[in-house]
Amino acid sequence: GKYPPGYPLVLALGVLVGYPPIVNALSAGFCVLLVVALAHRVYDFPTGLLAATLLAASPFFLLQAASFMAHTVCLLLTLMFLLSFAATLRKPTLARAFPGAGAVVLLVLARPLTAVGVLLPFAVWSLWRLWRCPTWRPIALCYAAGGLLGSIGLLAYNRLTTGNPFLFGYELWWPFDKVGFGSGISPDGRHTLAEGILNTRSNIQLFEEVLYGWPGRLDLLPLLIAVAVAGARLLLAPFCQATARDTGRGDLAWDLALAAQVVSLIGLHVAYWTPGQMYGPRYYFEALGAIVILSARGLFALARGFQLLWQVVTLRSRVPGLLITGGSFALIALIGWGLCATGIPWWRSFFGWYDIHAEPARTVAAQAPPNSVVLLPITSWTEYAPYFVRNSPFLDSSVLFARDLGPRNSEIVAVFPDRHVVRYSNGGFTPLHIADAPATSVDSH
Repeated sequence: GKYPPGYPLVLALGVLVGYPPIVNALSAGFCVLLVVALAHRVYDFPTGLLAATLLAASPFFLLQAASFMAHTVCLLLTLMFLLSFAATLRKPTLARAFPGAGAVVLLVLARPLTAVGVLLPFAVWSLWRLWRCPTWRPIALCYAAGGLLGSIGLLAYNRLTTGNPFLFGYELWWPFDKVGFGSGISPDGRHTLAEGILNTRSNIQLFEEVLYGWPGRLDLLPLLIAVAVAGARLLLAPFCQATARDTGRGDLAWDLALAAQVVSLIGLHVAYWTPGQMYGPRYYFEALGAIVILSARGLFALARGFQLLWQVVTLRSRVPGLLITGGSFALIALIGWGLCATGIPWWRSFFGWYDIHAEPARTVAAQAPPNSVVLLPITSWTEYAPYFVRNSPFLDSSVLFARDLGPRNSEIVAVFPDRHVVRYSNGGFTPLHIADAPATSVDSH
């Protein structure tokens, strides 16, 4: 395959237990738990609980978690690193750093460009602490070693699979599939900054629709409120002792770091030629942990703003319970709207995507002769996909599927001398005769 090895290594665990979909499903569950743990450690438990609720109710998150794509596992690895980083800030020990370093290794091996995007702000933070805090030096070296080990593994994998450490499988499949700007990049032959910005706008627009699925494009409003509040606190820090004390606690630093992670991941993908919109703006998926935590921060800041406004207008110190209950029900209604009015129709739109269905492959597999190779008269990968996934990676399935390649079918006969080779057409199976496939030398290919 053309993809890096990190995610297949994890997905293989699902293959070993006989149910590959369990990998992303379990990863999604752990993502929700890690969001609670991270926000609780950095901020407080209510923030973690609200952030986890927003994540678990996100149509975008749920659809990716139901897919075979690498993003859910990579979000899990990102959250593992963030939790490790937060733990080492409070108590810098290698025991707390090792899980984060291991997550970095797998993240680099799975999605190297994404790894750069989500780790860059924390690499800068780590360098700043390396200079100011001697006890941080072993921690910084541990995280750096994780990145280095993952990079070496990725280069070695490229060397074994493509013959060149710096040549990815992407480029063997599509020579134009590269990161950067200029000629030779993208199917059009040239990727420009303007096209990258256009892709970004398209992805952010879709993000506004499917992040939480709220009406009126409200999805990003809590995030923007949190960023605005953090920016205001940063500007007021030199003039306000209370803000300075808050900064010392580290919550403002985490606000800025999480916001920087979102900006870094989005900004880095401007240099990639495609928006990659598959089950949503998937290139931004690994920033979901930061986004939901900041969204929870923004919602609580909004609630505090209403509380302050009430106190100023009414000169009362306490907000009536009826208003608090009403605000809670409004949020519940938004979440319900996102799941039912936005999520369900959006999920249904992907049924039979690319016109790929379980049938007739399921029926053909059930009716095919045992210990056979079934040749299919198809040319498109979308037609072949539901059959191909039924082949064991070790080619030891009772029924194997292959494309009918005419004269080259003799090669299949030579490779599987102990199997029945049959052609499938119009609901029937016809044995392949050698006369149908003139002999060719397998070694010559």
